[in-house]
Amino acid sequence: MLPLGVCVCYLTLQLTPKDEQCYQDLAKESLELRTRHALEETPAHQKRLHVHKDIWTQDRMRHFRIACDESELTIYQKKDKTEAKEVLQSIYGALDSEWSLSADYGIYTFPSNQFIAEQNCQITQGENTIRGDHLQIDLAQEILSYENPRGHLIAGPMDFTAQTLRWDKKQKKLFLSEDVKIQQSDQMTIFASQGVIDFPDLKPSLIVLTGEVRLISNAIRHQKSFAVADILIYNPKEETILLRADPRVLFWQEGLSLSAPQVLIHKDWTVRGIGDVHFALDHLEQDYIDNLFKQYL
Repeated sequence: MLPLGVCVCYLTLQLTPKDEQCYQDLAKESLELRTRHALEETPAHQKRLHVHKDIWTQDRMRHFRIACDESELTIYQKKDKTEAKEVLQSIYGALDSEWSLSADYGIYTFPSNQFIAEQNCQITQGENTIRGDHLQIDLAQEILSYENPRGHLIAGPMDFTAQTLRWDKKQKKLFLSEDVKIQQSDQMTIFASQGVIDFPDLKPSLIVLTGEVRLISNAIRHQKSFAVADILIYNPKEETILLRADPRVLFWQEGLSLSAPQVLIHKDWTVRGIGDVHFALDHLEQDYIDNLFKQYL
């Protein structure tokens, strides 16, 4: 019988830099998988005080700064995406170093870069001010949306209200929708369904109102005047108002009636009909004016 023996062997492996990197990558991936799984089951929460956030657009051409007295940050995982939501209290900040921002309450989400503010929402730039009940800002697309906006623009000066506002900073336009009202001191008030304000350099350069346009003015011959049209185009630089309608714009004040496809109101508040001009309203047109503006007559 042969004796039994014990054999002990040693295996030595040489770890190359490539192997070390693979190990580190594997360890990192394992940690990320464990963290991801944990965040899917139990999101991470953190309460913070005196928060300051600096947000840049992807092309780093625009800079937004949001600050608040206190916030609650939640980080969670949705499949392969990590997302964050931060609830902010007593908000103040700046939009591209041009407009300041304030609100009582808001939510910022990342990576979508969406910001929503509620209660006492206000943005200001000098004497320009826009207030509203609900404010949403797409920081990536540079689009600001308001519910029930109430704005004051120093150029004019001009005040406006509507049910909704959308400000596209890339297009440099303000879009107003539903129950649009624009007022220029005590000179004129305009009502319409929709409005677009060209807004380069933070000053209105052109205002186009459409849908059931109604104009009331005290400046034309220093009398109360009324006009009805489909479209109104106001050029603040030239201080002209062009009214268009199909078939006809209706204009009326005591002692002056006018109907035409287009009516132009000049800077000195003189009125000129363009096209087939009638200097009297028929009884249907007069009844329409009377019923539409009876609360002002």
